[in-house]
Amino acid sequence: MTIGLCVAFSFGVVLPLRAQTVEDYAGEFLELGVGARSLALGGAGTAISEDATAGYWNPAGLNALKYPMVMAMHESRFDGTVQYDYGAFAMPLNATSSASLSIFHIGVSNILDTRNALVDLNNNGQLDPGEYLDYNKVTTFSNYDWVAILSYAKTVNPQLSWGVNAKLVDIRLDPQTTGSGLGFDLGARYKPDDAFTLAAVLDDATTTLLSYTTGTKELVSPTLILGGAYVWNITSNGDHRLMPTADIDLRFENRGQDAQLYVGPVSADFHEGLEYQYKDLFAIDRKSVV
Repeated sequence: MTIGLCVAFSFGVVLPLRAQTVEDYAGEFLELGVGARSLALGGAGTAISEDATAGYWNPAGLNALKYPMVMAMHESRFDGTVQYDYGAFAMPLNATSSASLSIFHIGVSNILDTRNALVDLNNNGQLDPGEYLDYNKVTTFSNYDWVAILSYAKTVNPQLSWGVNAKLVDIRLDPQTTGSGLGFDLGARYKPDDAFTLAAVLDDATTTLLSYTTGTKELVSPTLILGGAYVWNITSNGDHRLMPTADIDLRFENRGQDAQLYVGPVSADFHEGLEYQYKDLFAIDRKSVV
């Protein structure tokens, strides 16, 4: 698929959705991040991702792959209440293109549902004196978000590559409320030499639609992510290196004081990190704390 076809298809998806409304934070579950390296660098993964995690951070980085790769991650949050899992498979298709499939899931299990357990003598929907919960009618359910990302990357020349993501979303809020979504991301990566890398990603480029069984429809607004990284050889033989890297997330959903910087409806959040590398054998990463 050429870039021209991708752009044309994007407009074809966006135009029918103009009647919907953009909801702040509707796509927050898509921004959790993946991969120990990028997360250790404060979430600055747009310019540095050259492995299977590039399908999440910047699909254009997939063309750095030399062989098939499988990656997985598990994280337990809030004292084990929330489980977050990620897996990806990526491979070169030929000398100038690569593809990957990434899947991640975040969920909470065994949520108590007491809505049908109230013995409501006066039918007012409240727990009044003399009323009680019938624990035999208490049930449990799970809440989850599943996301599958199919990525494709193409090399334009040795310095420039581009990539595209197709995202499928499956959501369950409670036993009666589920949802689904479809969205697309566009990415580019420019590497003029071995030291310097510039990257850009337009997440949710088509304004991702989330549609729920209740009839509610939410739109995830696009986020423009700009990133850069520079590898500095501390020693002349290149055995010891330092790599500062940074991303900036530009959003257009009026986040105001919730963002690090904002002007009107436009907001910016920054991710910075520093990596020490030794002979491609190991690295030590540190994120910047703002």
